Amino acid sequence: MQHRAAIFQANVSATRSAESLSTRAGGMDVRPGPAARTDTPALHFEKLPRRDQDILRTSSRRVGPRAWLDAVTWLVDARLHPKHLHPNARSSAVGVARDLARRMDYRRGIVLYDLKGTAARLKMSESNVKRHVSYFRELGVLVWVQHGSKRNLRLPDRRYTATATIYAATIPPVYDTAKGHRLRGEGYEATVIGVTEAGRELAVDRAVEKAAHKSGRRRLAPPSRGTGTYAPVLETRGRNTPTREARTQRRSPPRKSILGRRVTTSLYQTADRLARRLRPRHDWTRRARISDLSWVLIDKIAEGNGEQQLDQWLREISPALRVAYDWRPQRPHLYIAGQLRREFEHRQWEAERQAVEDEATAPNDAFRDAVAQARAKHTHTESPIVGGLSGVDDEMRAFLRLEAWAAYKQDGDPSLVIAAHEFLGPTAAAALFSAELVSRCLALASNSKSSRMALGTGS
Repeated sequence: MQHRAAIFQANVSATRSAESLSTRAGGMDVRPGPAARTDTPALHFEKLPRRDQDILRTSSRRVGPRAWLDAVTWLVDARLHPKHLHPNARSSAVGVARDLARRMDYRRGIVLYDLKGTAARLKMSESNVKRHVSYFRELGVLVWVQHGSKRNLRLPDRRYTATATIYAATIPPVYDTAKGHRLRGEGYEATVIGVTEAGRELAVDRAVEKAAHKSGRRRLAPPSRGTGTYAPVLETRGRNTPTREARTQRRSPPRKSILGRRVTTSLYQTADRLARRLRPRHDWTRRARISDLSWVLIDKIAEGNGEQQLDQWLREISPALRVAYDWRPQRPHLYIAGQLRREFEHRQWEAERQAVEDEATAPNDAFRDAVAQARAKHTHTESPIVGGLSGVDDEMRAFLRLEAWAAYKQDGDPSLVIAAHEFLGPTAAAALFSAELVSRCLALASNSKSSRMALGTGS
């Protein structure tokens, strides 16, 4: 007790000396009021500027909704933000925080803003909700994952679709300092690995207070066991085979990835974590479920690609960068799987070609002379031109048109239409596939910049 009293006296003296120096612009030393239940006599806090309220620049660490709500309540009670000094502001802020916590992702603390829905549920004005969310960003307990935009995405069958604002729950360093937490890492990826000596003493004090509070409650008698006996019945199926053993016998072999790799638990967990972080950044992938998106990213992760490499790869294969139209795949995970297989086949083809070239014998002078003579002989010969569509019936035309549309919409593959345009000419290609599809495929081929997105041509 003497040691704790000495620590408290030292903190009080340090607080008084800090109060005389707290005239800096944008900063303030705050002493919690009598209604607040904090564990430190004084805290120093500065409002975060707008540029540091993003997930890539924040100094706050990530957290789940339950611990986040406790931290927000503590920070509001501590009255660190000047707008939370009024009791009405405190109750409104805690109400907004509880609404966000109920809708957060349990593991990552990711939540959609939903301004209108939050205001309707809390019976508050939208401007008031905006104000409290801005206070949370300045406190460092909310950071932007994606900024919303009112720009129309022009999705099929929808007149107007905007981009939602997405936030992530975080805990600022001032809270960890007050609680005596020891951290590993920096910024958003930091984690708690222990407590300091002061934090251990605070935890002991809280445990003593909690035990004293529980001891004052009315205790109820434990329920009686009764006089009956309970004997569990072993459920059996088939030829007296226990259910657990039957499940073991029916257990399926481990699943394989898109390219045939064995999927381990750690690999799938990594893919799930990255899929949750990457999907909000790419609008064209939002129709895919997290489970489907994580499954098609497993092969890339197994090859050693990290979050930045996957983000760059998704940008390279994005339809918005390759097509001049606002086209989005109906099932993005199938589109990504198609691009993944195409890259794999291209690498296999390159490896086989390289192996053949390594094993091949270098041509001699006689072979070179023969090749030169053959080229000179056929220099002025014309290649035969493919005839028109006279031999193609209506049923075959309809089948080819459906195949071309399916390849364009699902996989972004215009190779069939491009081949008809080159060999049959633009008029015959438009008559076979329609002028709209021909123009879209030509735009898709002309806007393809990446070498790995060669649209199945192997170049």
